[in-house]
Amino acid sequence: MAHSSKHNHKQDTSSLLAQESNRRRSDREMALIEQILSNPVFFVPSPLLRRKHAQALIFDDVDDVPRNSTSWYCPAIDCEPSSVRTSRQLLLTRTQEQILFRQYNYARMRVSKLQKKLNKKAKRSDKDLDSLLHWHSVSQEKREHIVECNLALVLAMAKRSWAFGEYADLVAEGNIALCKCVDRFDPELGYKFSTYACRALSTAFNRFGTNQLKHNHAVRLDDDSQPDFLSHEDLNDSVSKELIEKVRNAVRAADQDLTPREQDVLRWRFGLHAGQNPPLLTLSKAGKQMGVSKECVRQIQLRALEKIQNSLETQLHSDLLAS
Repeated sequence: MAHSSKHNHKQDTSSLLAQESNRRRSDREMALIEQILSNPVFFVPSPLLRRKHAQALIFDDVDDVPRNSTSWYCPAIDCEPSSVRTSRQLLLTRTQEQILFRQYNYARMRVSKLQKKLNKKAKRSDKDLDSLLHWHSVSQEKREHIVECNLALVLAMAKRSWAFGEYADLVAEGNIALCKCVDRFDPELGYKFSTYACRALSTAFNRFGTNQLKHNHAVRLDDDSQPDFLSHEDLNDSVSKELIEKVRNAVRAADQDLTPREQDVLRWRFGLHAGQNPPLLTLSKAGKQMGVSKECVRQIQLRALEKIQNSLETQLHSDLLAS
């Protein structure tokens, strides 16, 4: 019933927008308008944005900032040729950064004002809706431009910070942190964006490394030196039989809601659904048994352990399955 009500509300909103607009709009355009109006936009304020003729000062009276190709970008540690790496892009100057960030914040300011205006008005004009779509598009374009110009920073810092887990996962964490920095950076403070972003990236990478260490303490991940099968004697070095029994009991609890694939992974990795002395497979062997990659097995395993974490918190040592 709640889903139906929500669906009807969306239809009513779209119908209302169509009635209030003088020009017929496509369903896709109406859906985008609805999305923009329902998600508040925030911007970094500055005196420049409030000046008279601010739009002309920020967009017209400045040089265009070139947008470089991102064909060089590859979030894998060994796939980027050195010839491409040396010529892939020029770093932005402080002046260019100020231009882009001022344009980004001005566009977000216009979207924010239009949101407040249109959400209060009973009738919405085509002019206001067109302006909303325009400034939303400008803000997205400027954000992408800034992010693209700083992708090399994420890769460079990721390579220095990489110690645990998948390198591509580390880069993904860095890209998320970079986008957050773009949204929060104040270009009027006088320092370069990289100075601000480096600190946030370091924090994100440290957090990622800490989480990887905790997961590695929770389960014994395999490497090339490990045998295909782990004996119970080998397992005792990292996880005792008593703890495995507690994990088995937690998995069997009805409220864990593990998927069949998650149960299979735990069965192959820890023998949790088998009889006496079951074989304990490495990630690679478990993947071959299930027809998936080693990384896929690892991800499924982590999700399954997270699901049973609450039940295990009072039974297992705090460093075994820390979140």
